[in-house]
Amino acid sequence: MTRTNSGVRWHHAIPIAVGLAFGIFAFALSVPRLVTQLTGVEGGFRAERCTWEEDSEGDPEATCTGSFTASDGSFTIRGIEIEGRFETPPKAPVASLVSGPSADRAVRPDLLTSLAPMGLGLTGFAFPAWALTSATRDALGRRRRRRDGIVDATPAGICRPS
Repeated sequence: MTRTNSGVRWHHAIPIAVGLAFGIFAFALSVPRLVTQLTGVEGGFRAERCTWEEDSEGDPEATCTGSFTASDGSFTIRGIEIEGRFETPPKAPVASLVSGPSADRAVRPDLLTSLAPMGLGLTGFAFPAWALTSATRDALGRRRRRRDGIVDATPAGICRPS
């Protein structure tokens, strides 16, 4: 038995839209961070002000703002925020990267934190890609059958013996 169509229907539009939105959101978060990690200026971030919050397990975490100084001393950015959280406020400068002298955010050199959201984004694109590919294949098959004069009397979604 073979399927006469992929099973993609109009009610799949919501999961397709959610998958696309999630994939785009994940890429929007991770691509700038990855670009900064690959091409950014190295330096040190010195925490000046940290705010405390509780993580999902109730443990305290700090989100910090401060100043970034490039390793070669060519520029300093004041009032910059660093991505990520700290268990304790950092006393010494933290190794970090920025996209340039006009950056508003520093990132720590950890490639995995950029690649993980990209992997989630690709996963979010999987269902929409399958559904759109299947729907396109079905539409082209129906068009080809109509052009060749083949009438398909089997109702949609029903399998027929081959």
